[in-house]
Amino acid sequence: MAARRLELVLESRQGRTPLSFTAERLVVAGWVGKDREAVRRHIEELGRLGVPAPSRTPTYMSLWPAILTTAEEIEVTGPESSGEVECVLLRENGRLFVGVGSDHTDRGFEKHDIPASKQMCGKPLAATVWDLDDVRGHLDRLILRSWSTRQGRRRLYQEGALAANRGVLELLQGIPEEADPRSGSLVLFCGTFAARDGIETGELFEFEMEDPVTGRRIAHRYRIRRLPQFL
Repeated sequence: MAARRLELVLESRQGRTPLSFTAERLVVAGWVGKDREAVRRHIEELGRLGVPAPSRTPTYMSLWPAILTTAEEIEVTGPESSGEVECVLLRENGRLFVGVGSDHTDRGFEKHDIPASKQMCGKPLAATVWDLDDVRGHLDRLILRSWSTRQGRRRLYQEGALAANRGVLELLQGIPEEADPRSGSLVLFCGTFAARDGIETGELFEFEMEDPVTGRRIAHRYRIRRLPQFL
């Protein structure tokens, strides 16, 4: 599997330093909520789009790391794609970093093949990450938010604290060995929350992760451009 090199920035109390990260594996976790009712709502939310319910929770999907990107635009082929904000763990050479990304997904294809619907779209990441040790003591208090802009109308799309989901380190440890042999570098998307008013497509997606303890935040935004088709 081809690795993906990412030029990131490590932000700490001492300042900001460049971080070159080579992702050898990409895993996306799903259905990660602690609250069974919240998980049921998210399953129903996707079920309304024709997406089949999972056979287990949480789920782990191995994807091609080449789709990771810090760019401010992604290109899609289908008319029905959307983002969802997720905490992201990055592991390399024994170190763990935490960041934030969007598991952008082709919703039209998701009802046929969930992993393929995720592989079809770029996976945007904020270029800034934190050392996990800087937030380890209050990981559950980190807050994720996203905004979607559709036809010029911007609205709060998702909001929630990591405490609502399974712990990110628990998710990391739970990856089946076939997907992560515990060696080499890894990027793990740690699951999301249900959209506040239902899933929608749009032309711009913004997301952030806030640390209410230190007052820091990481944010990113990207445009979604649909490639023209002549069939």
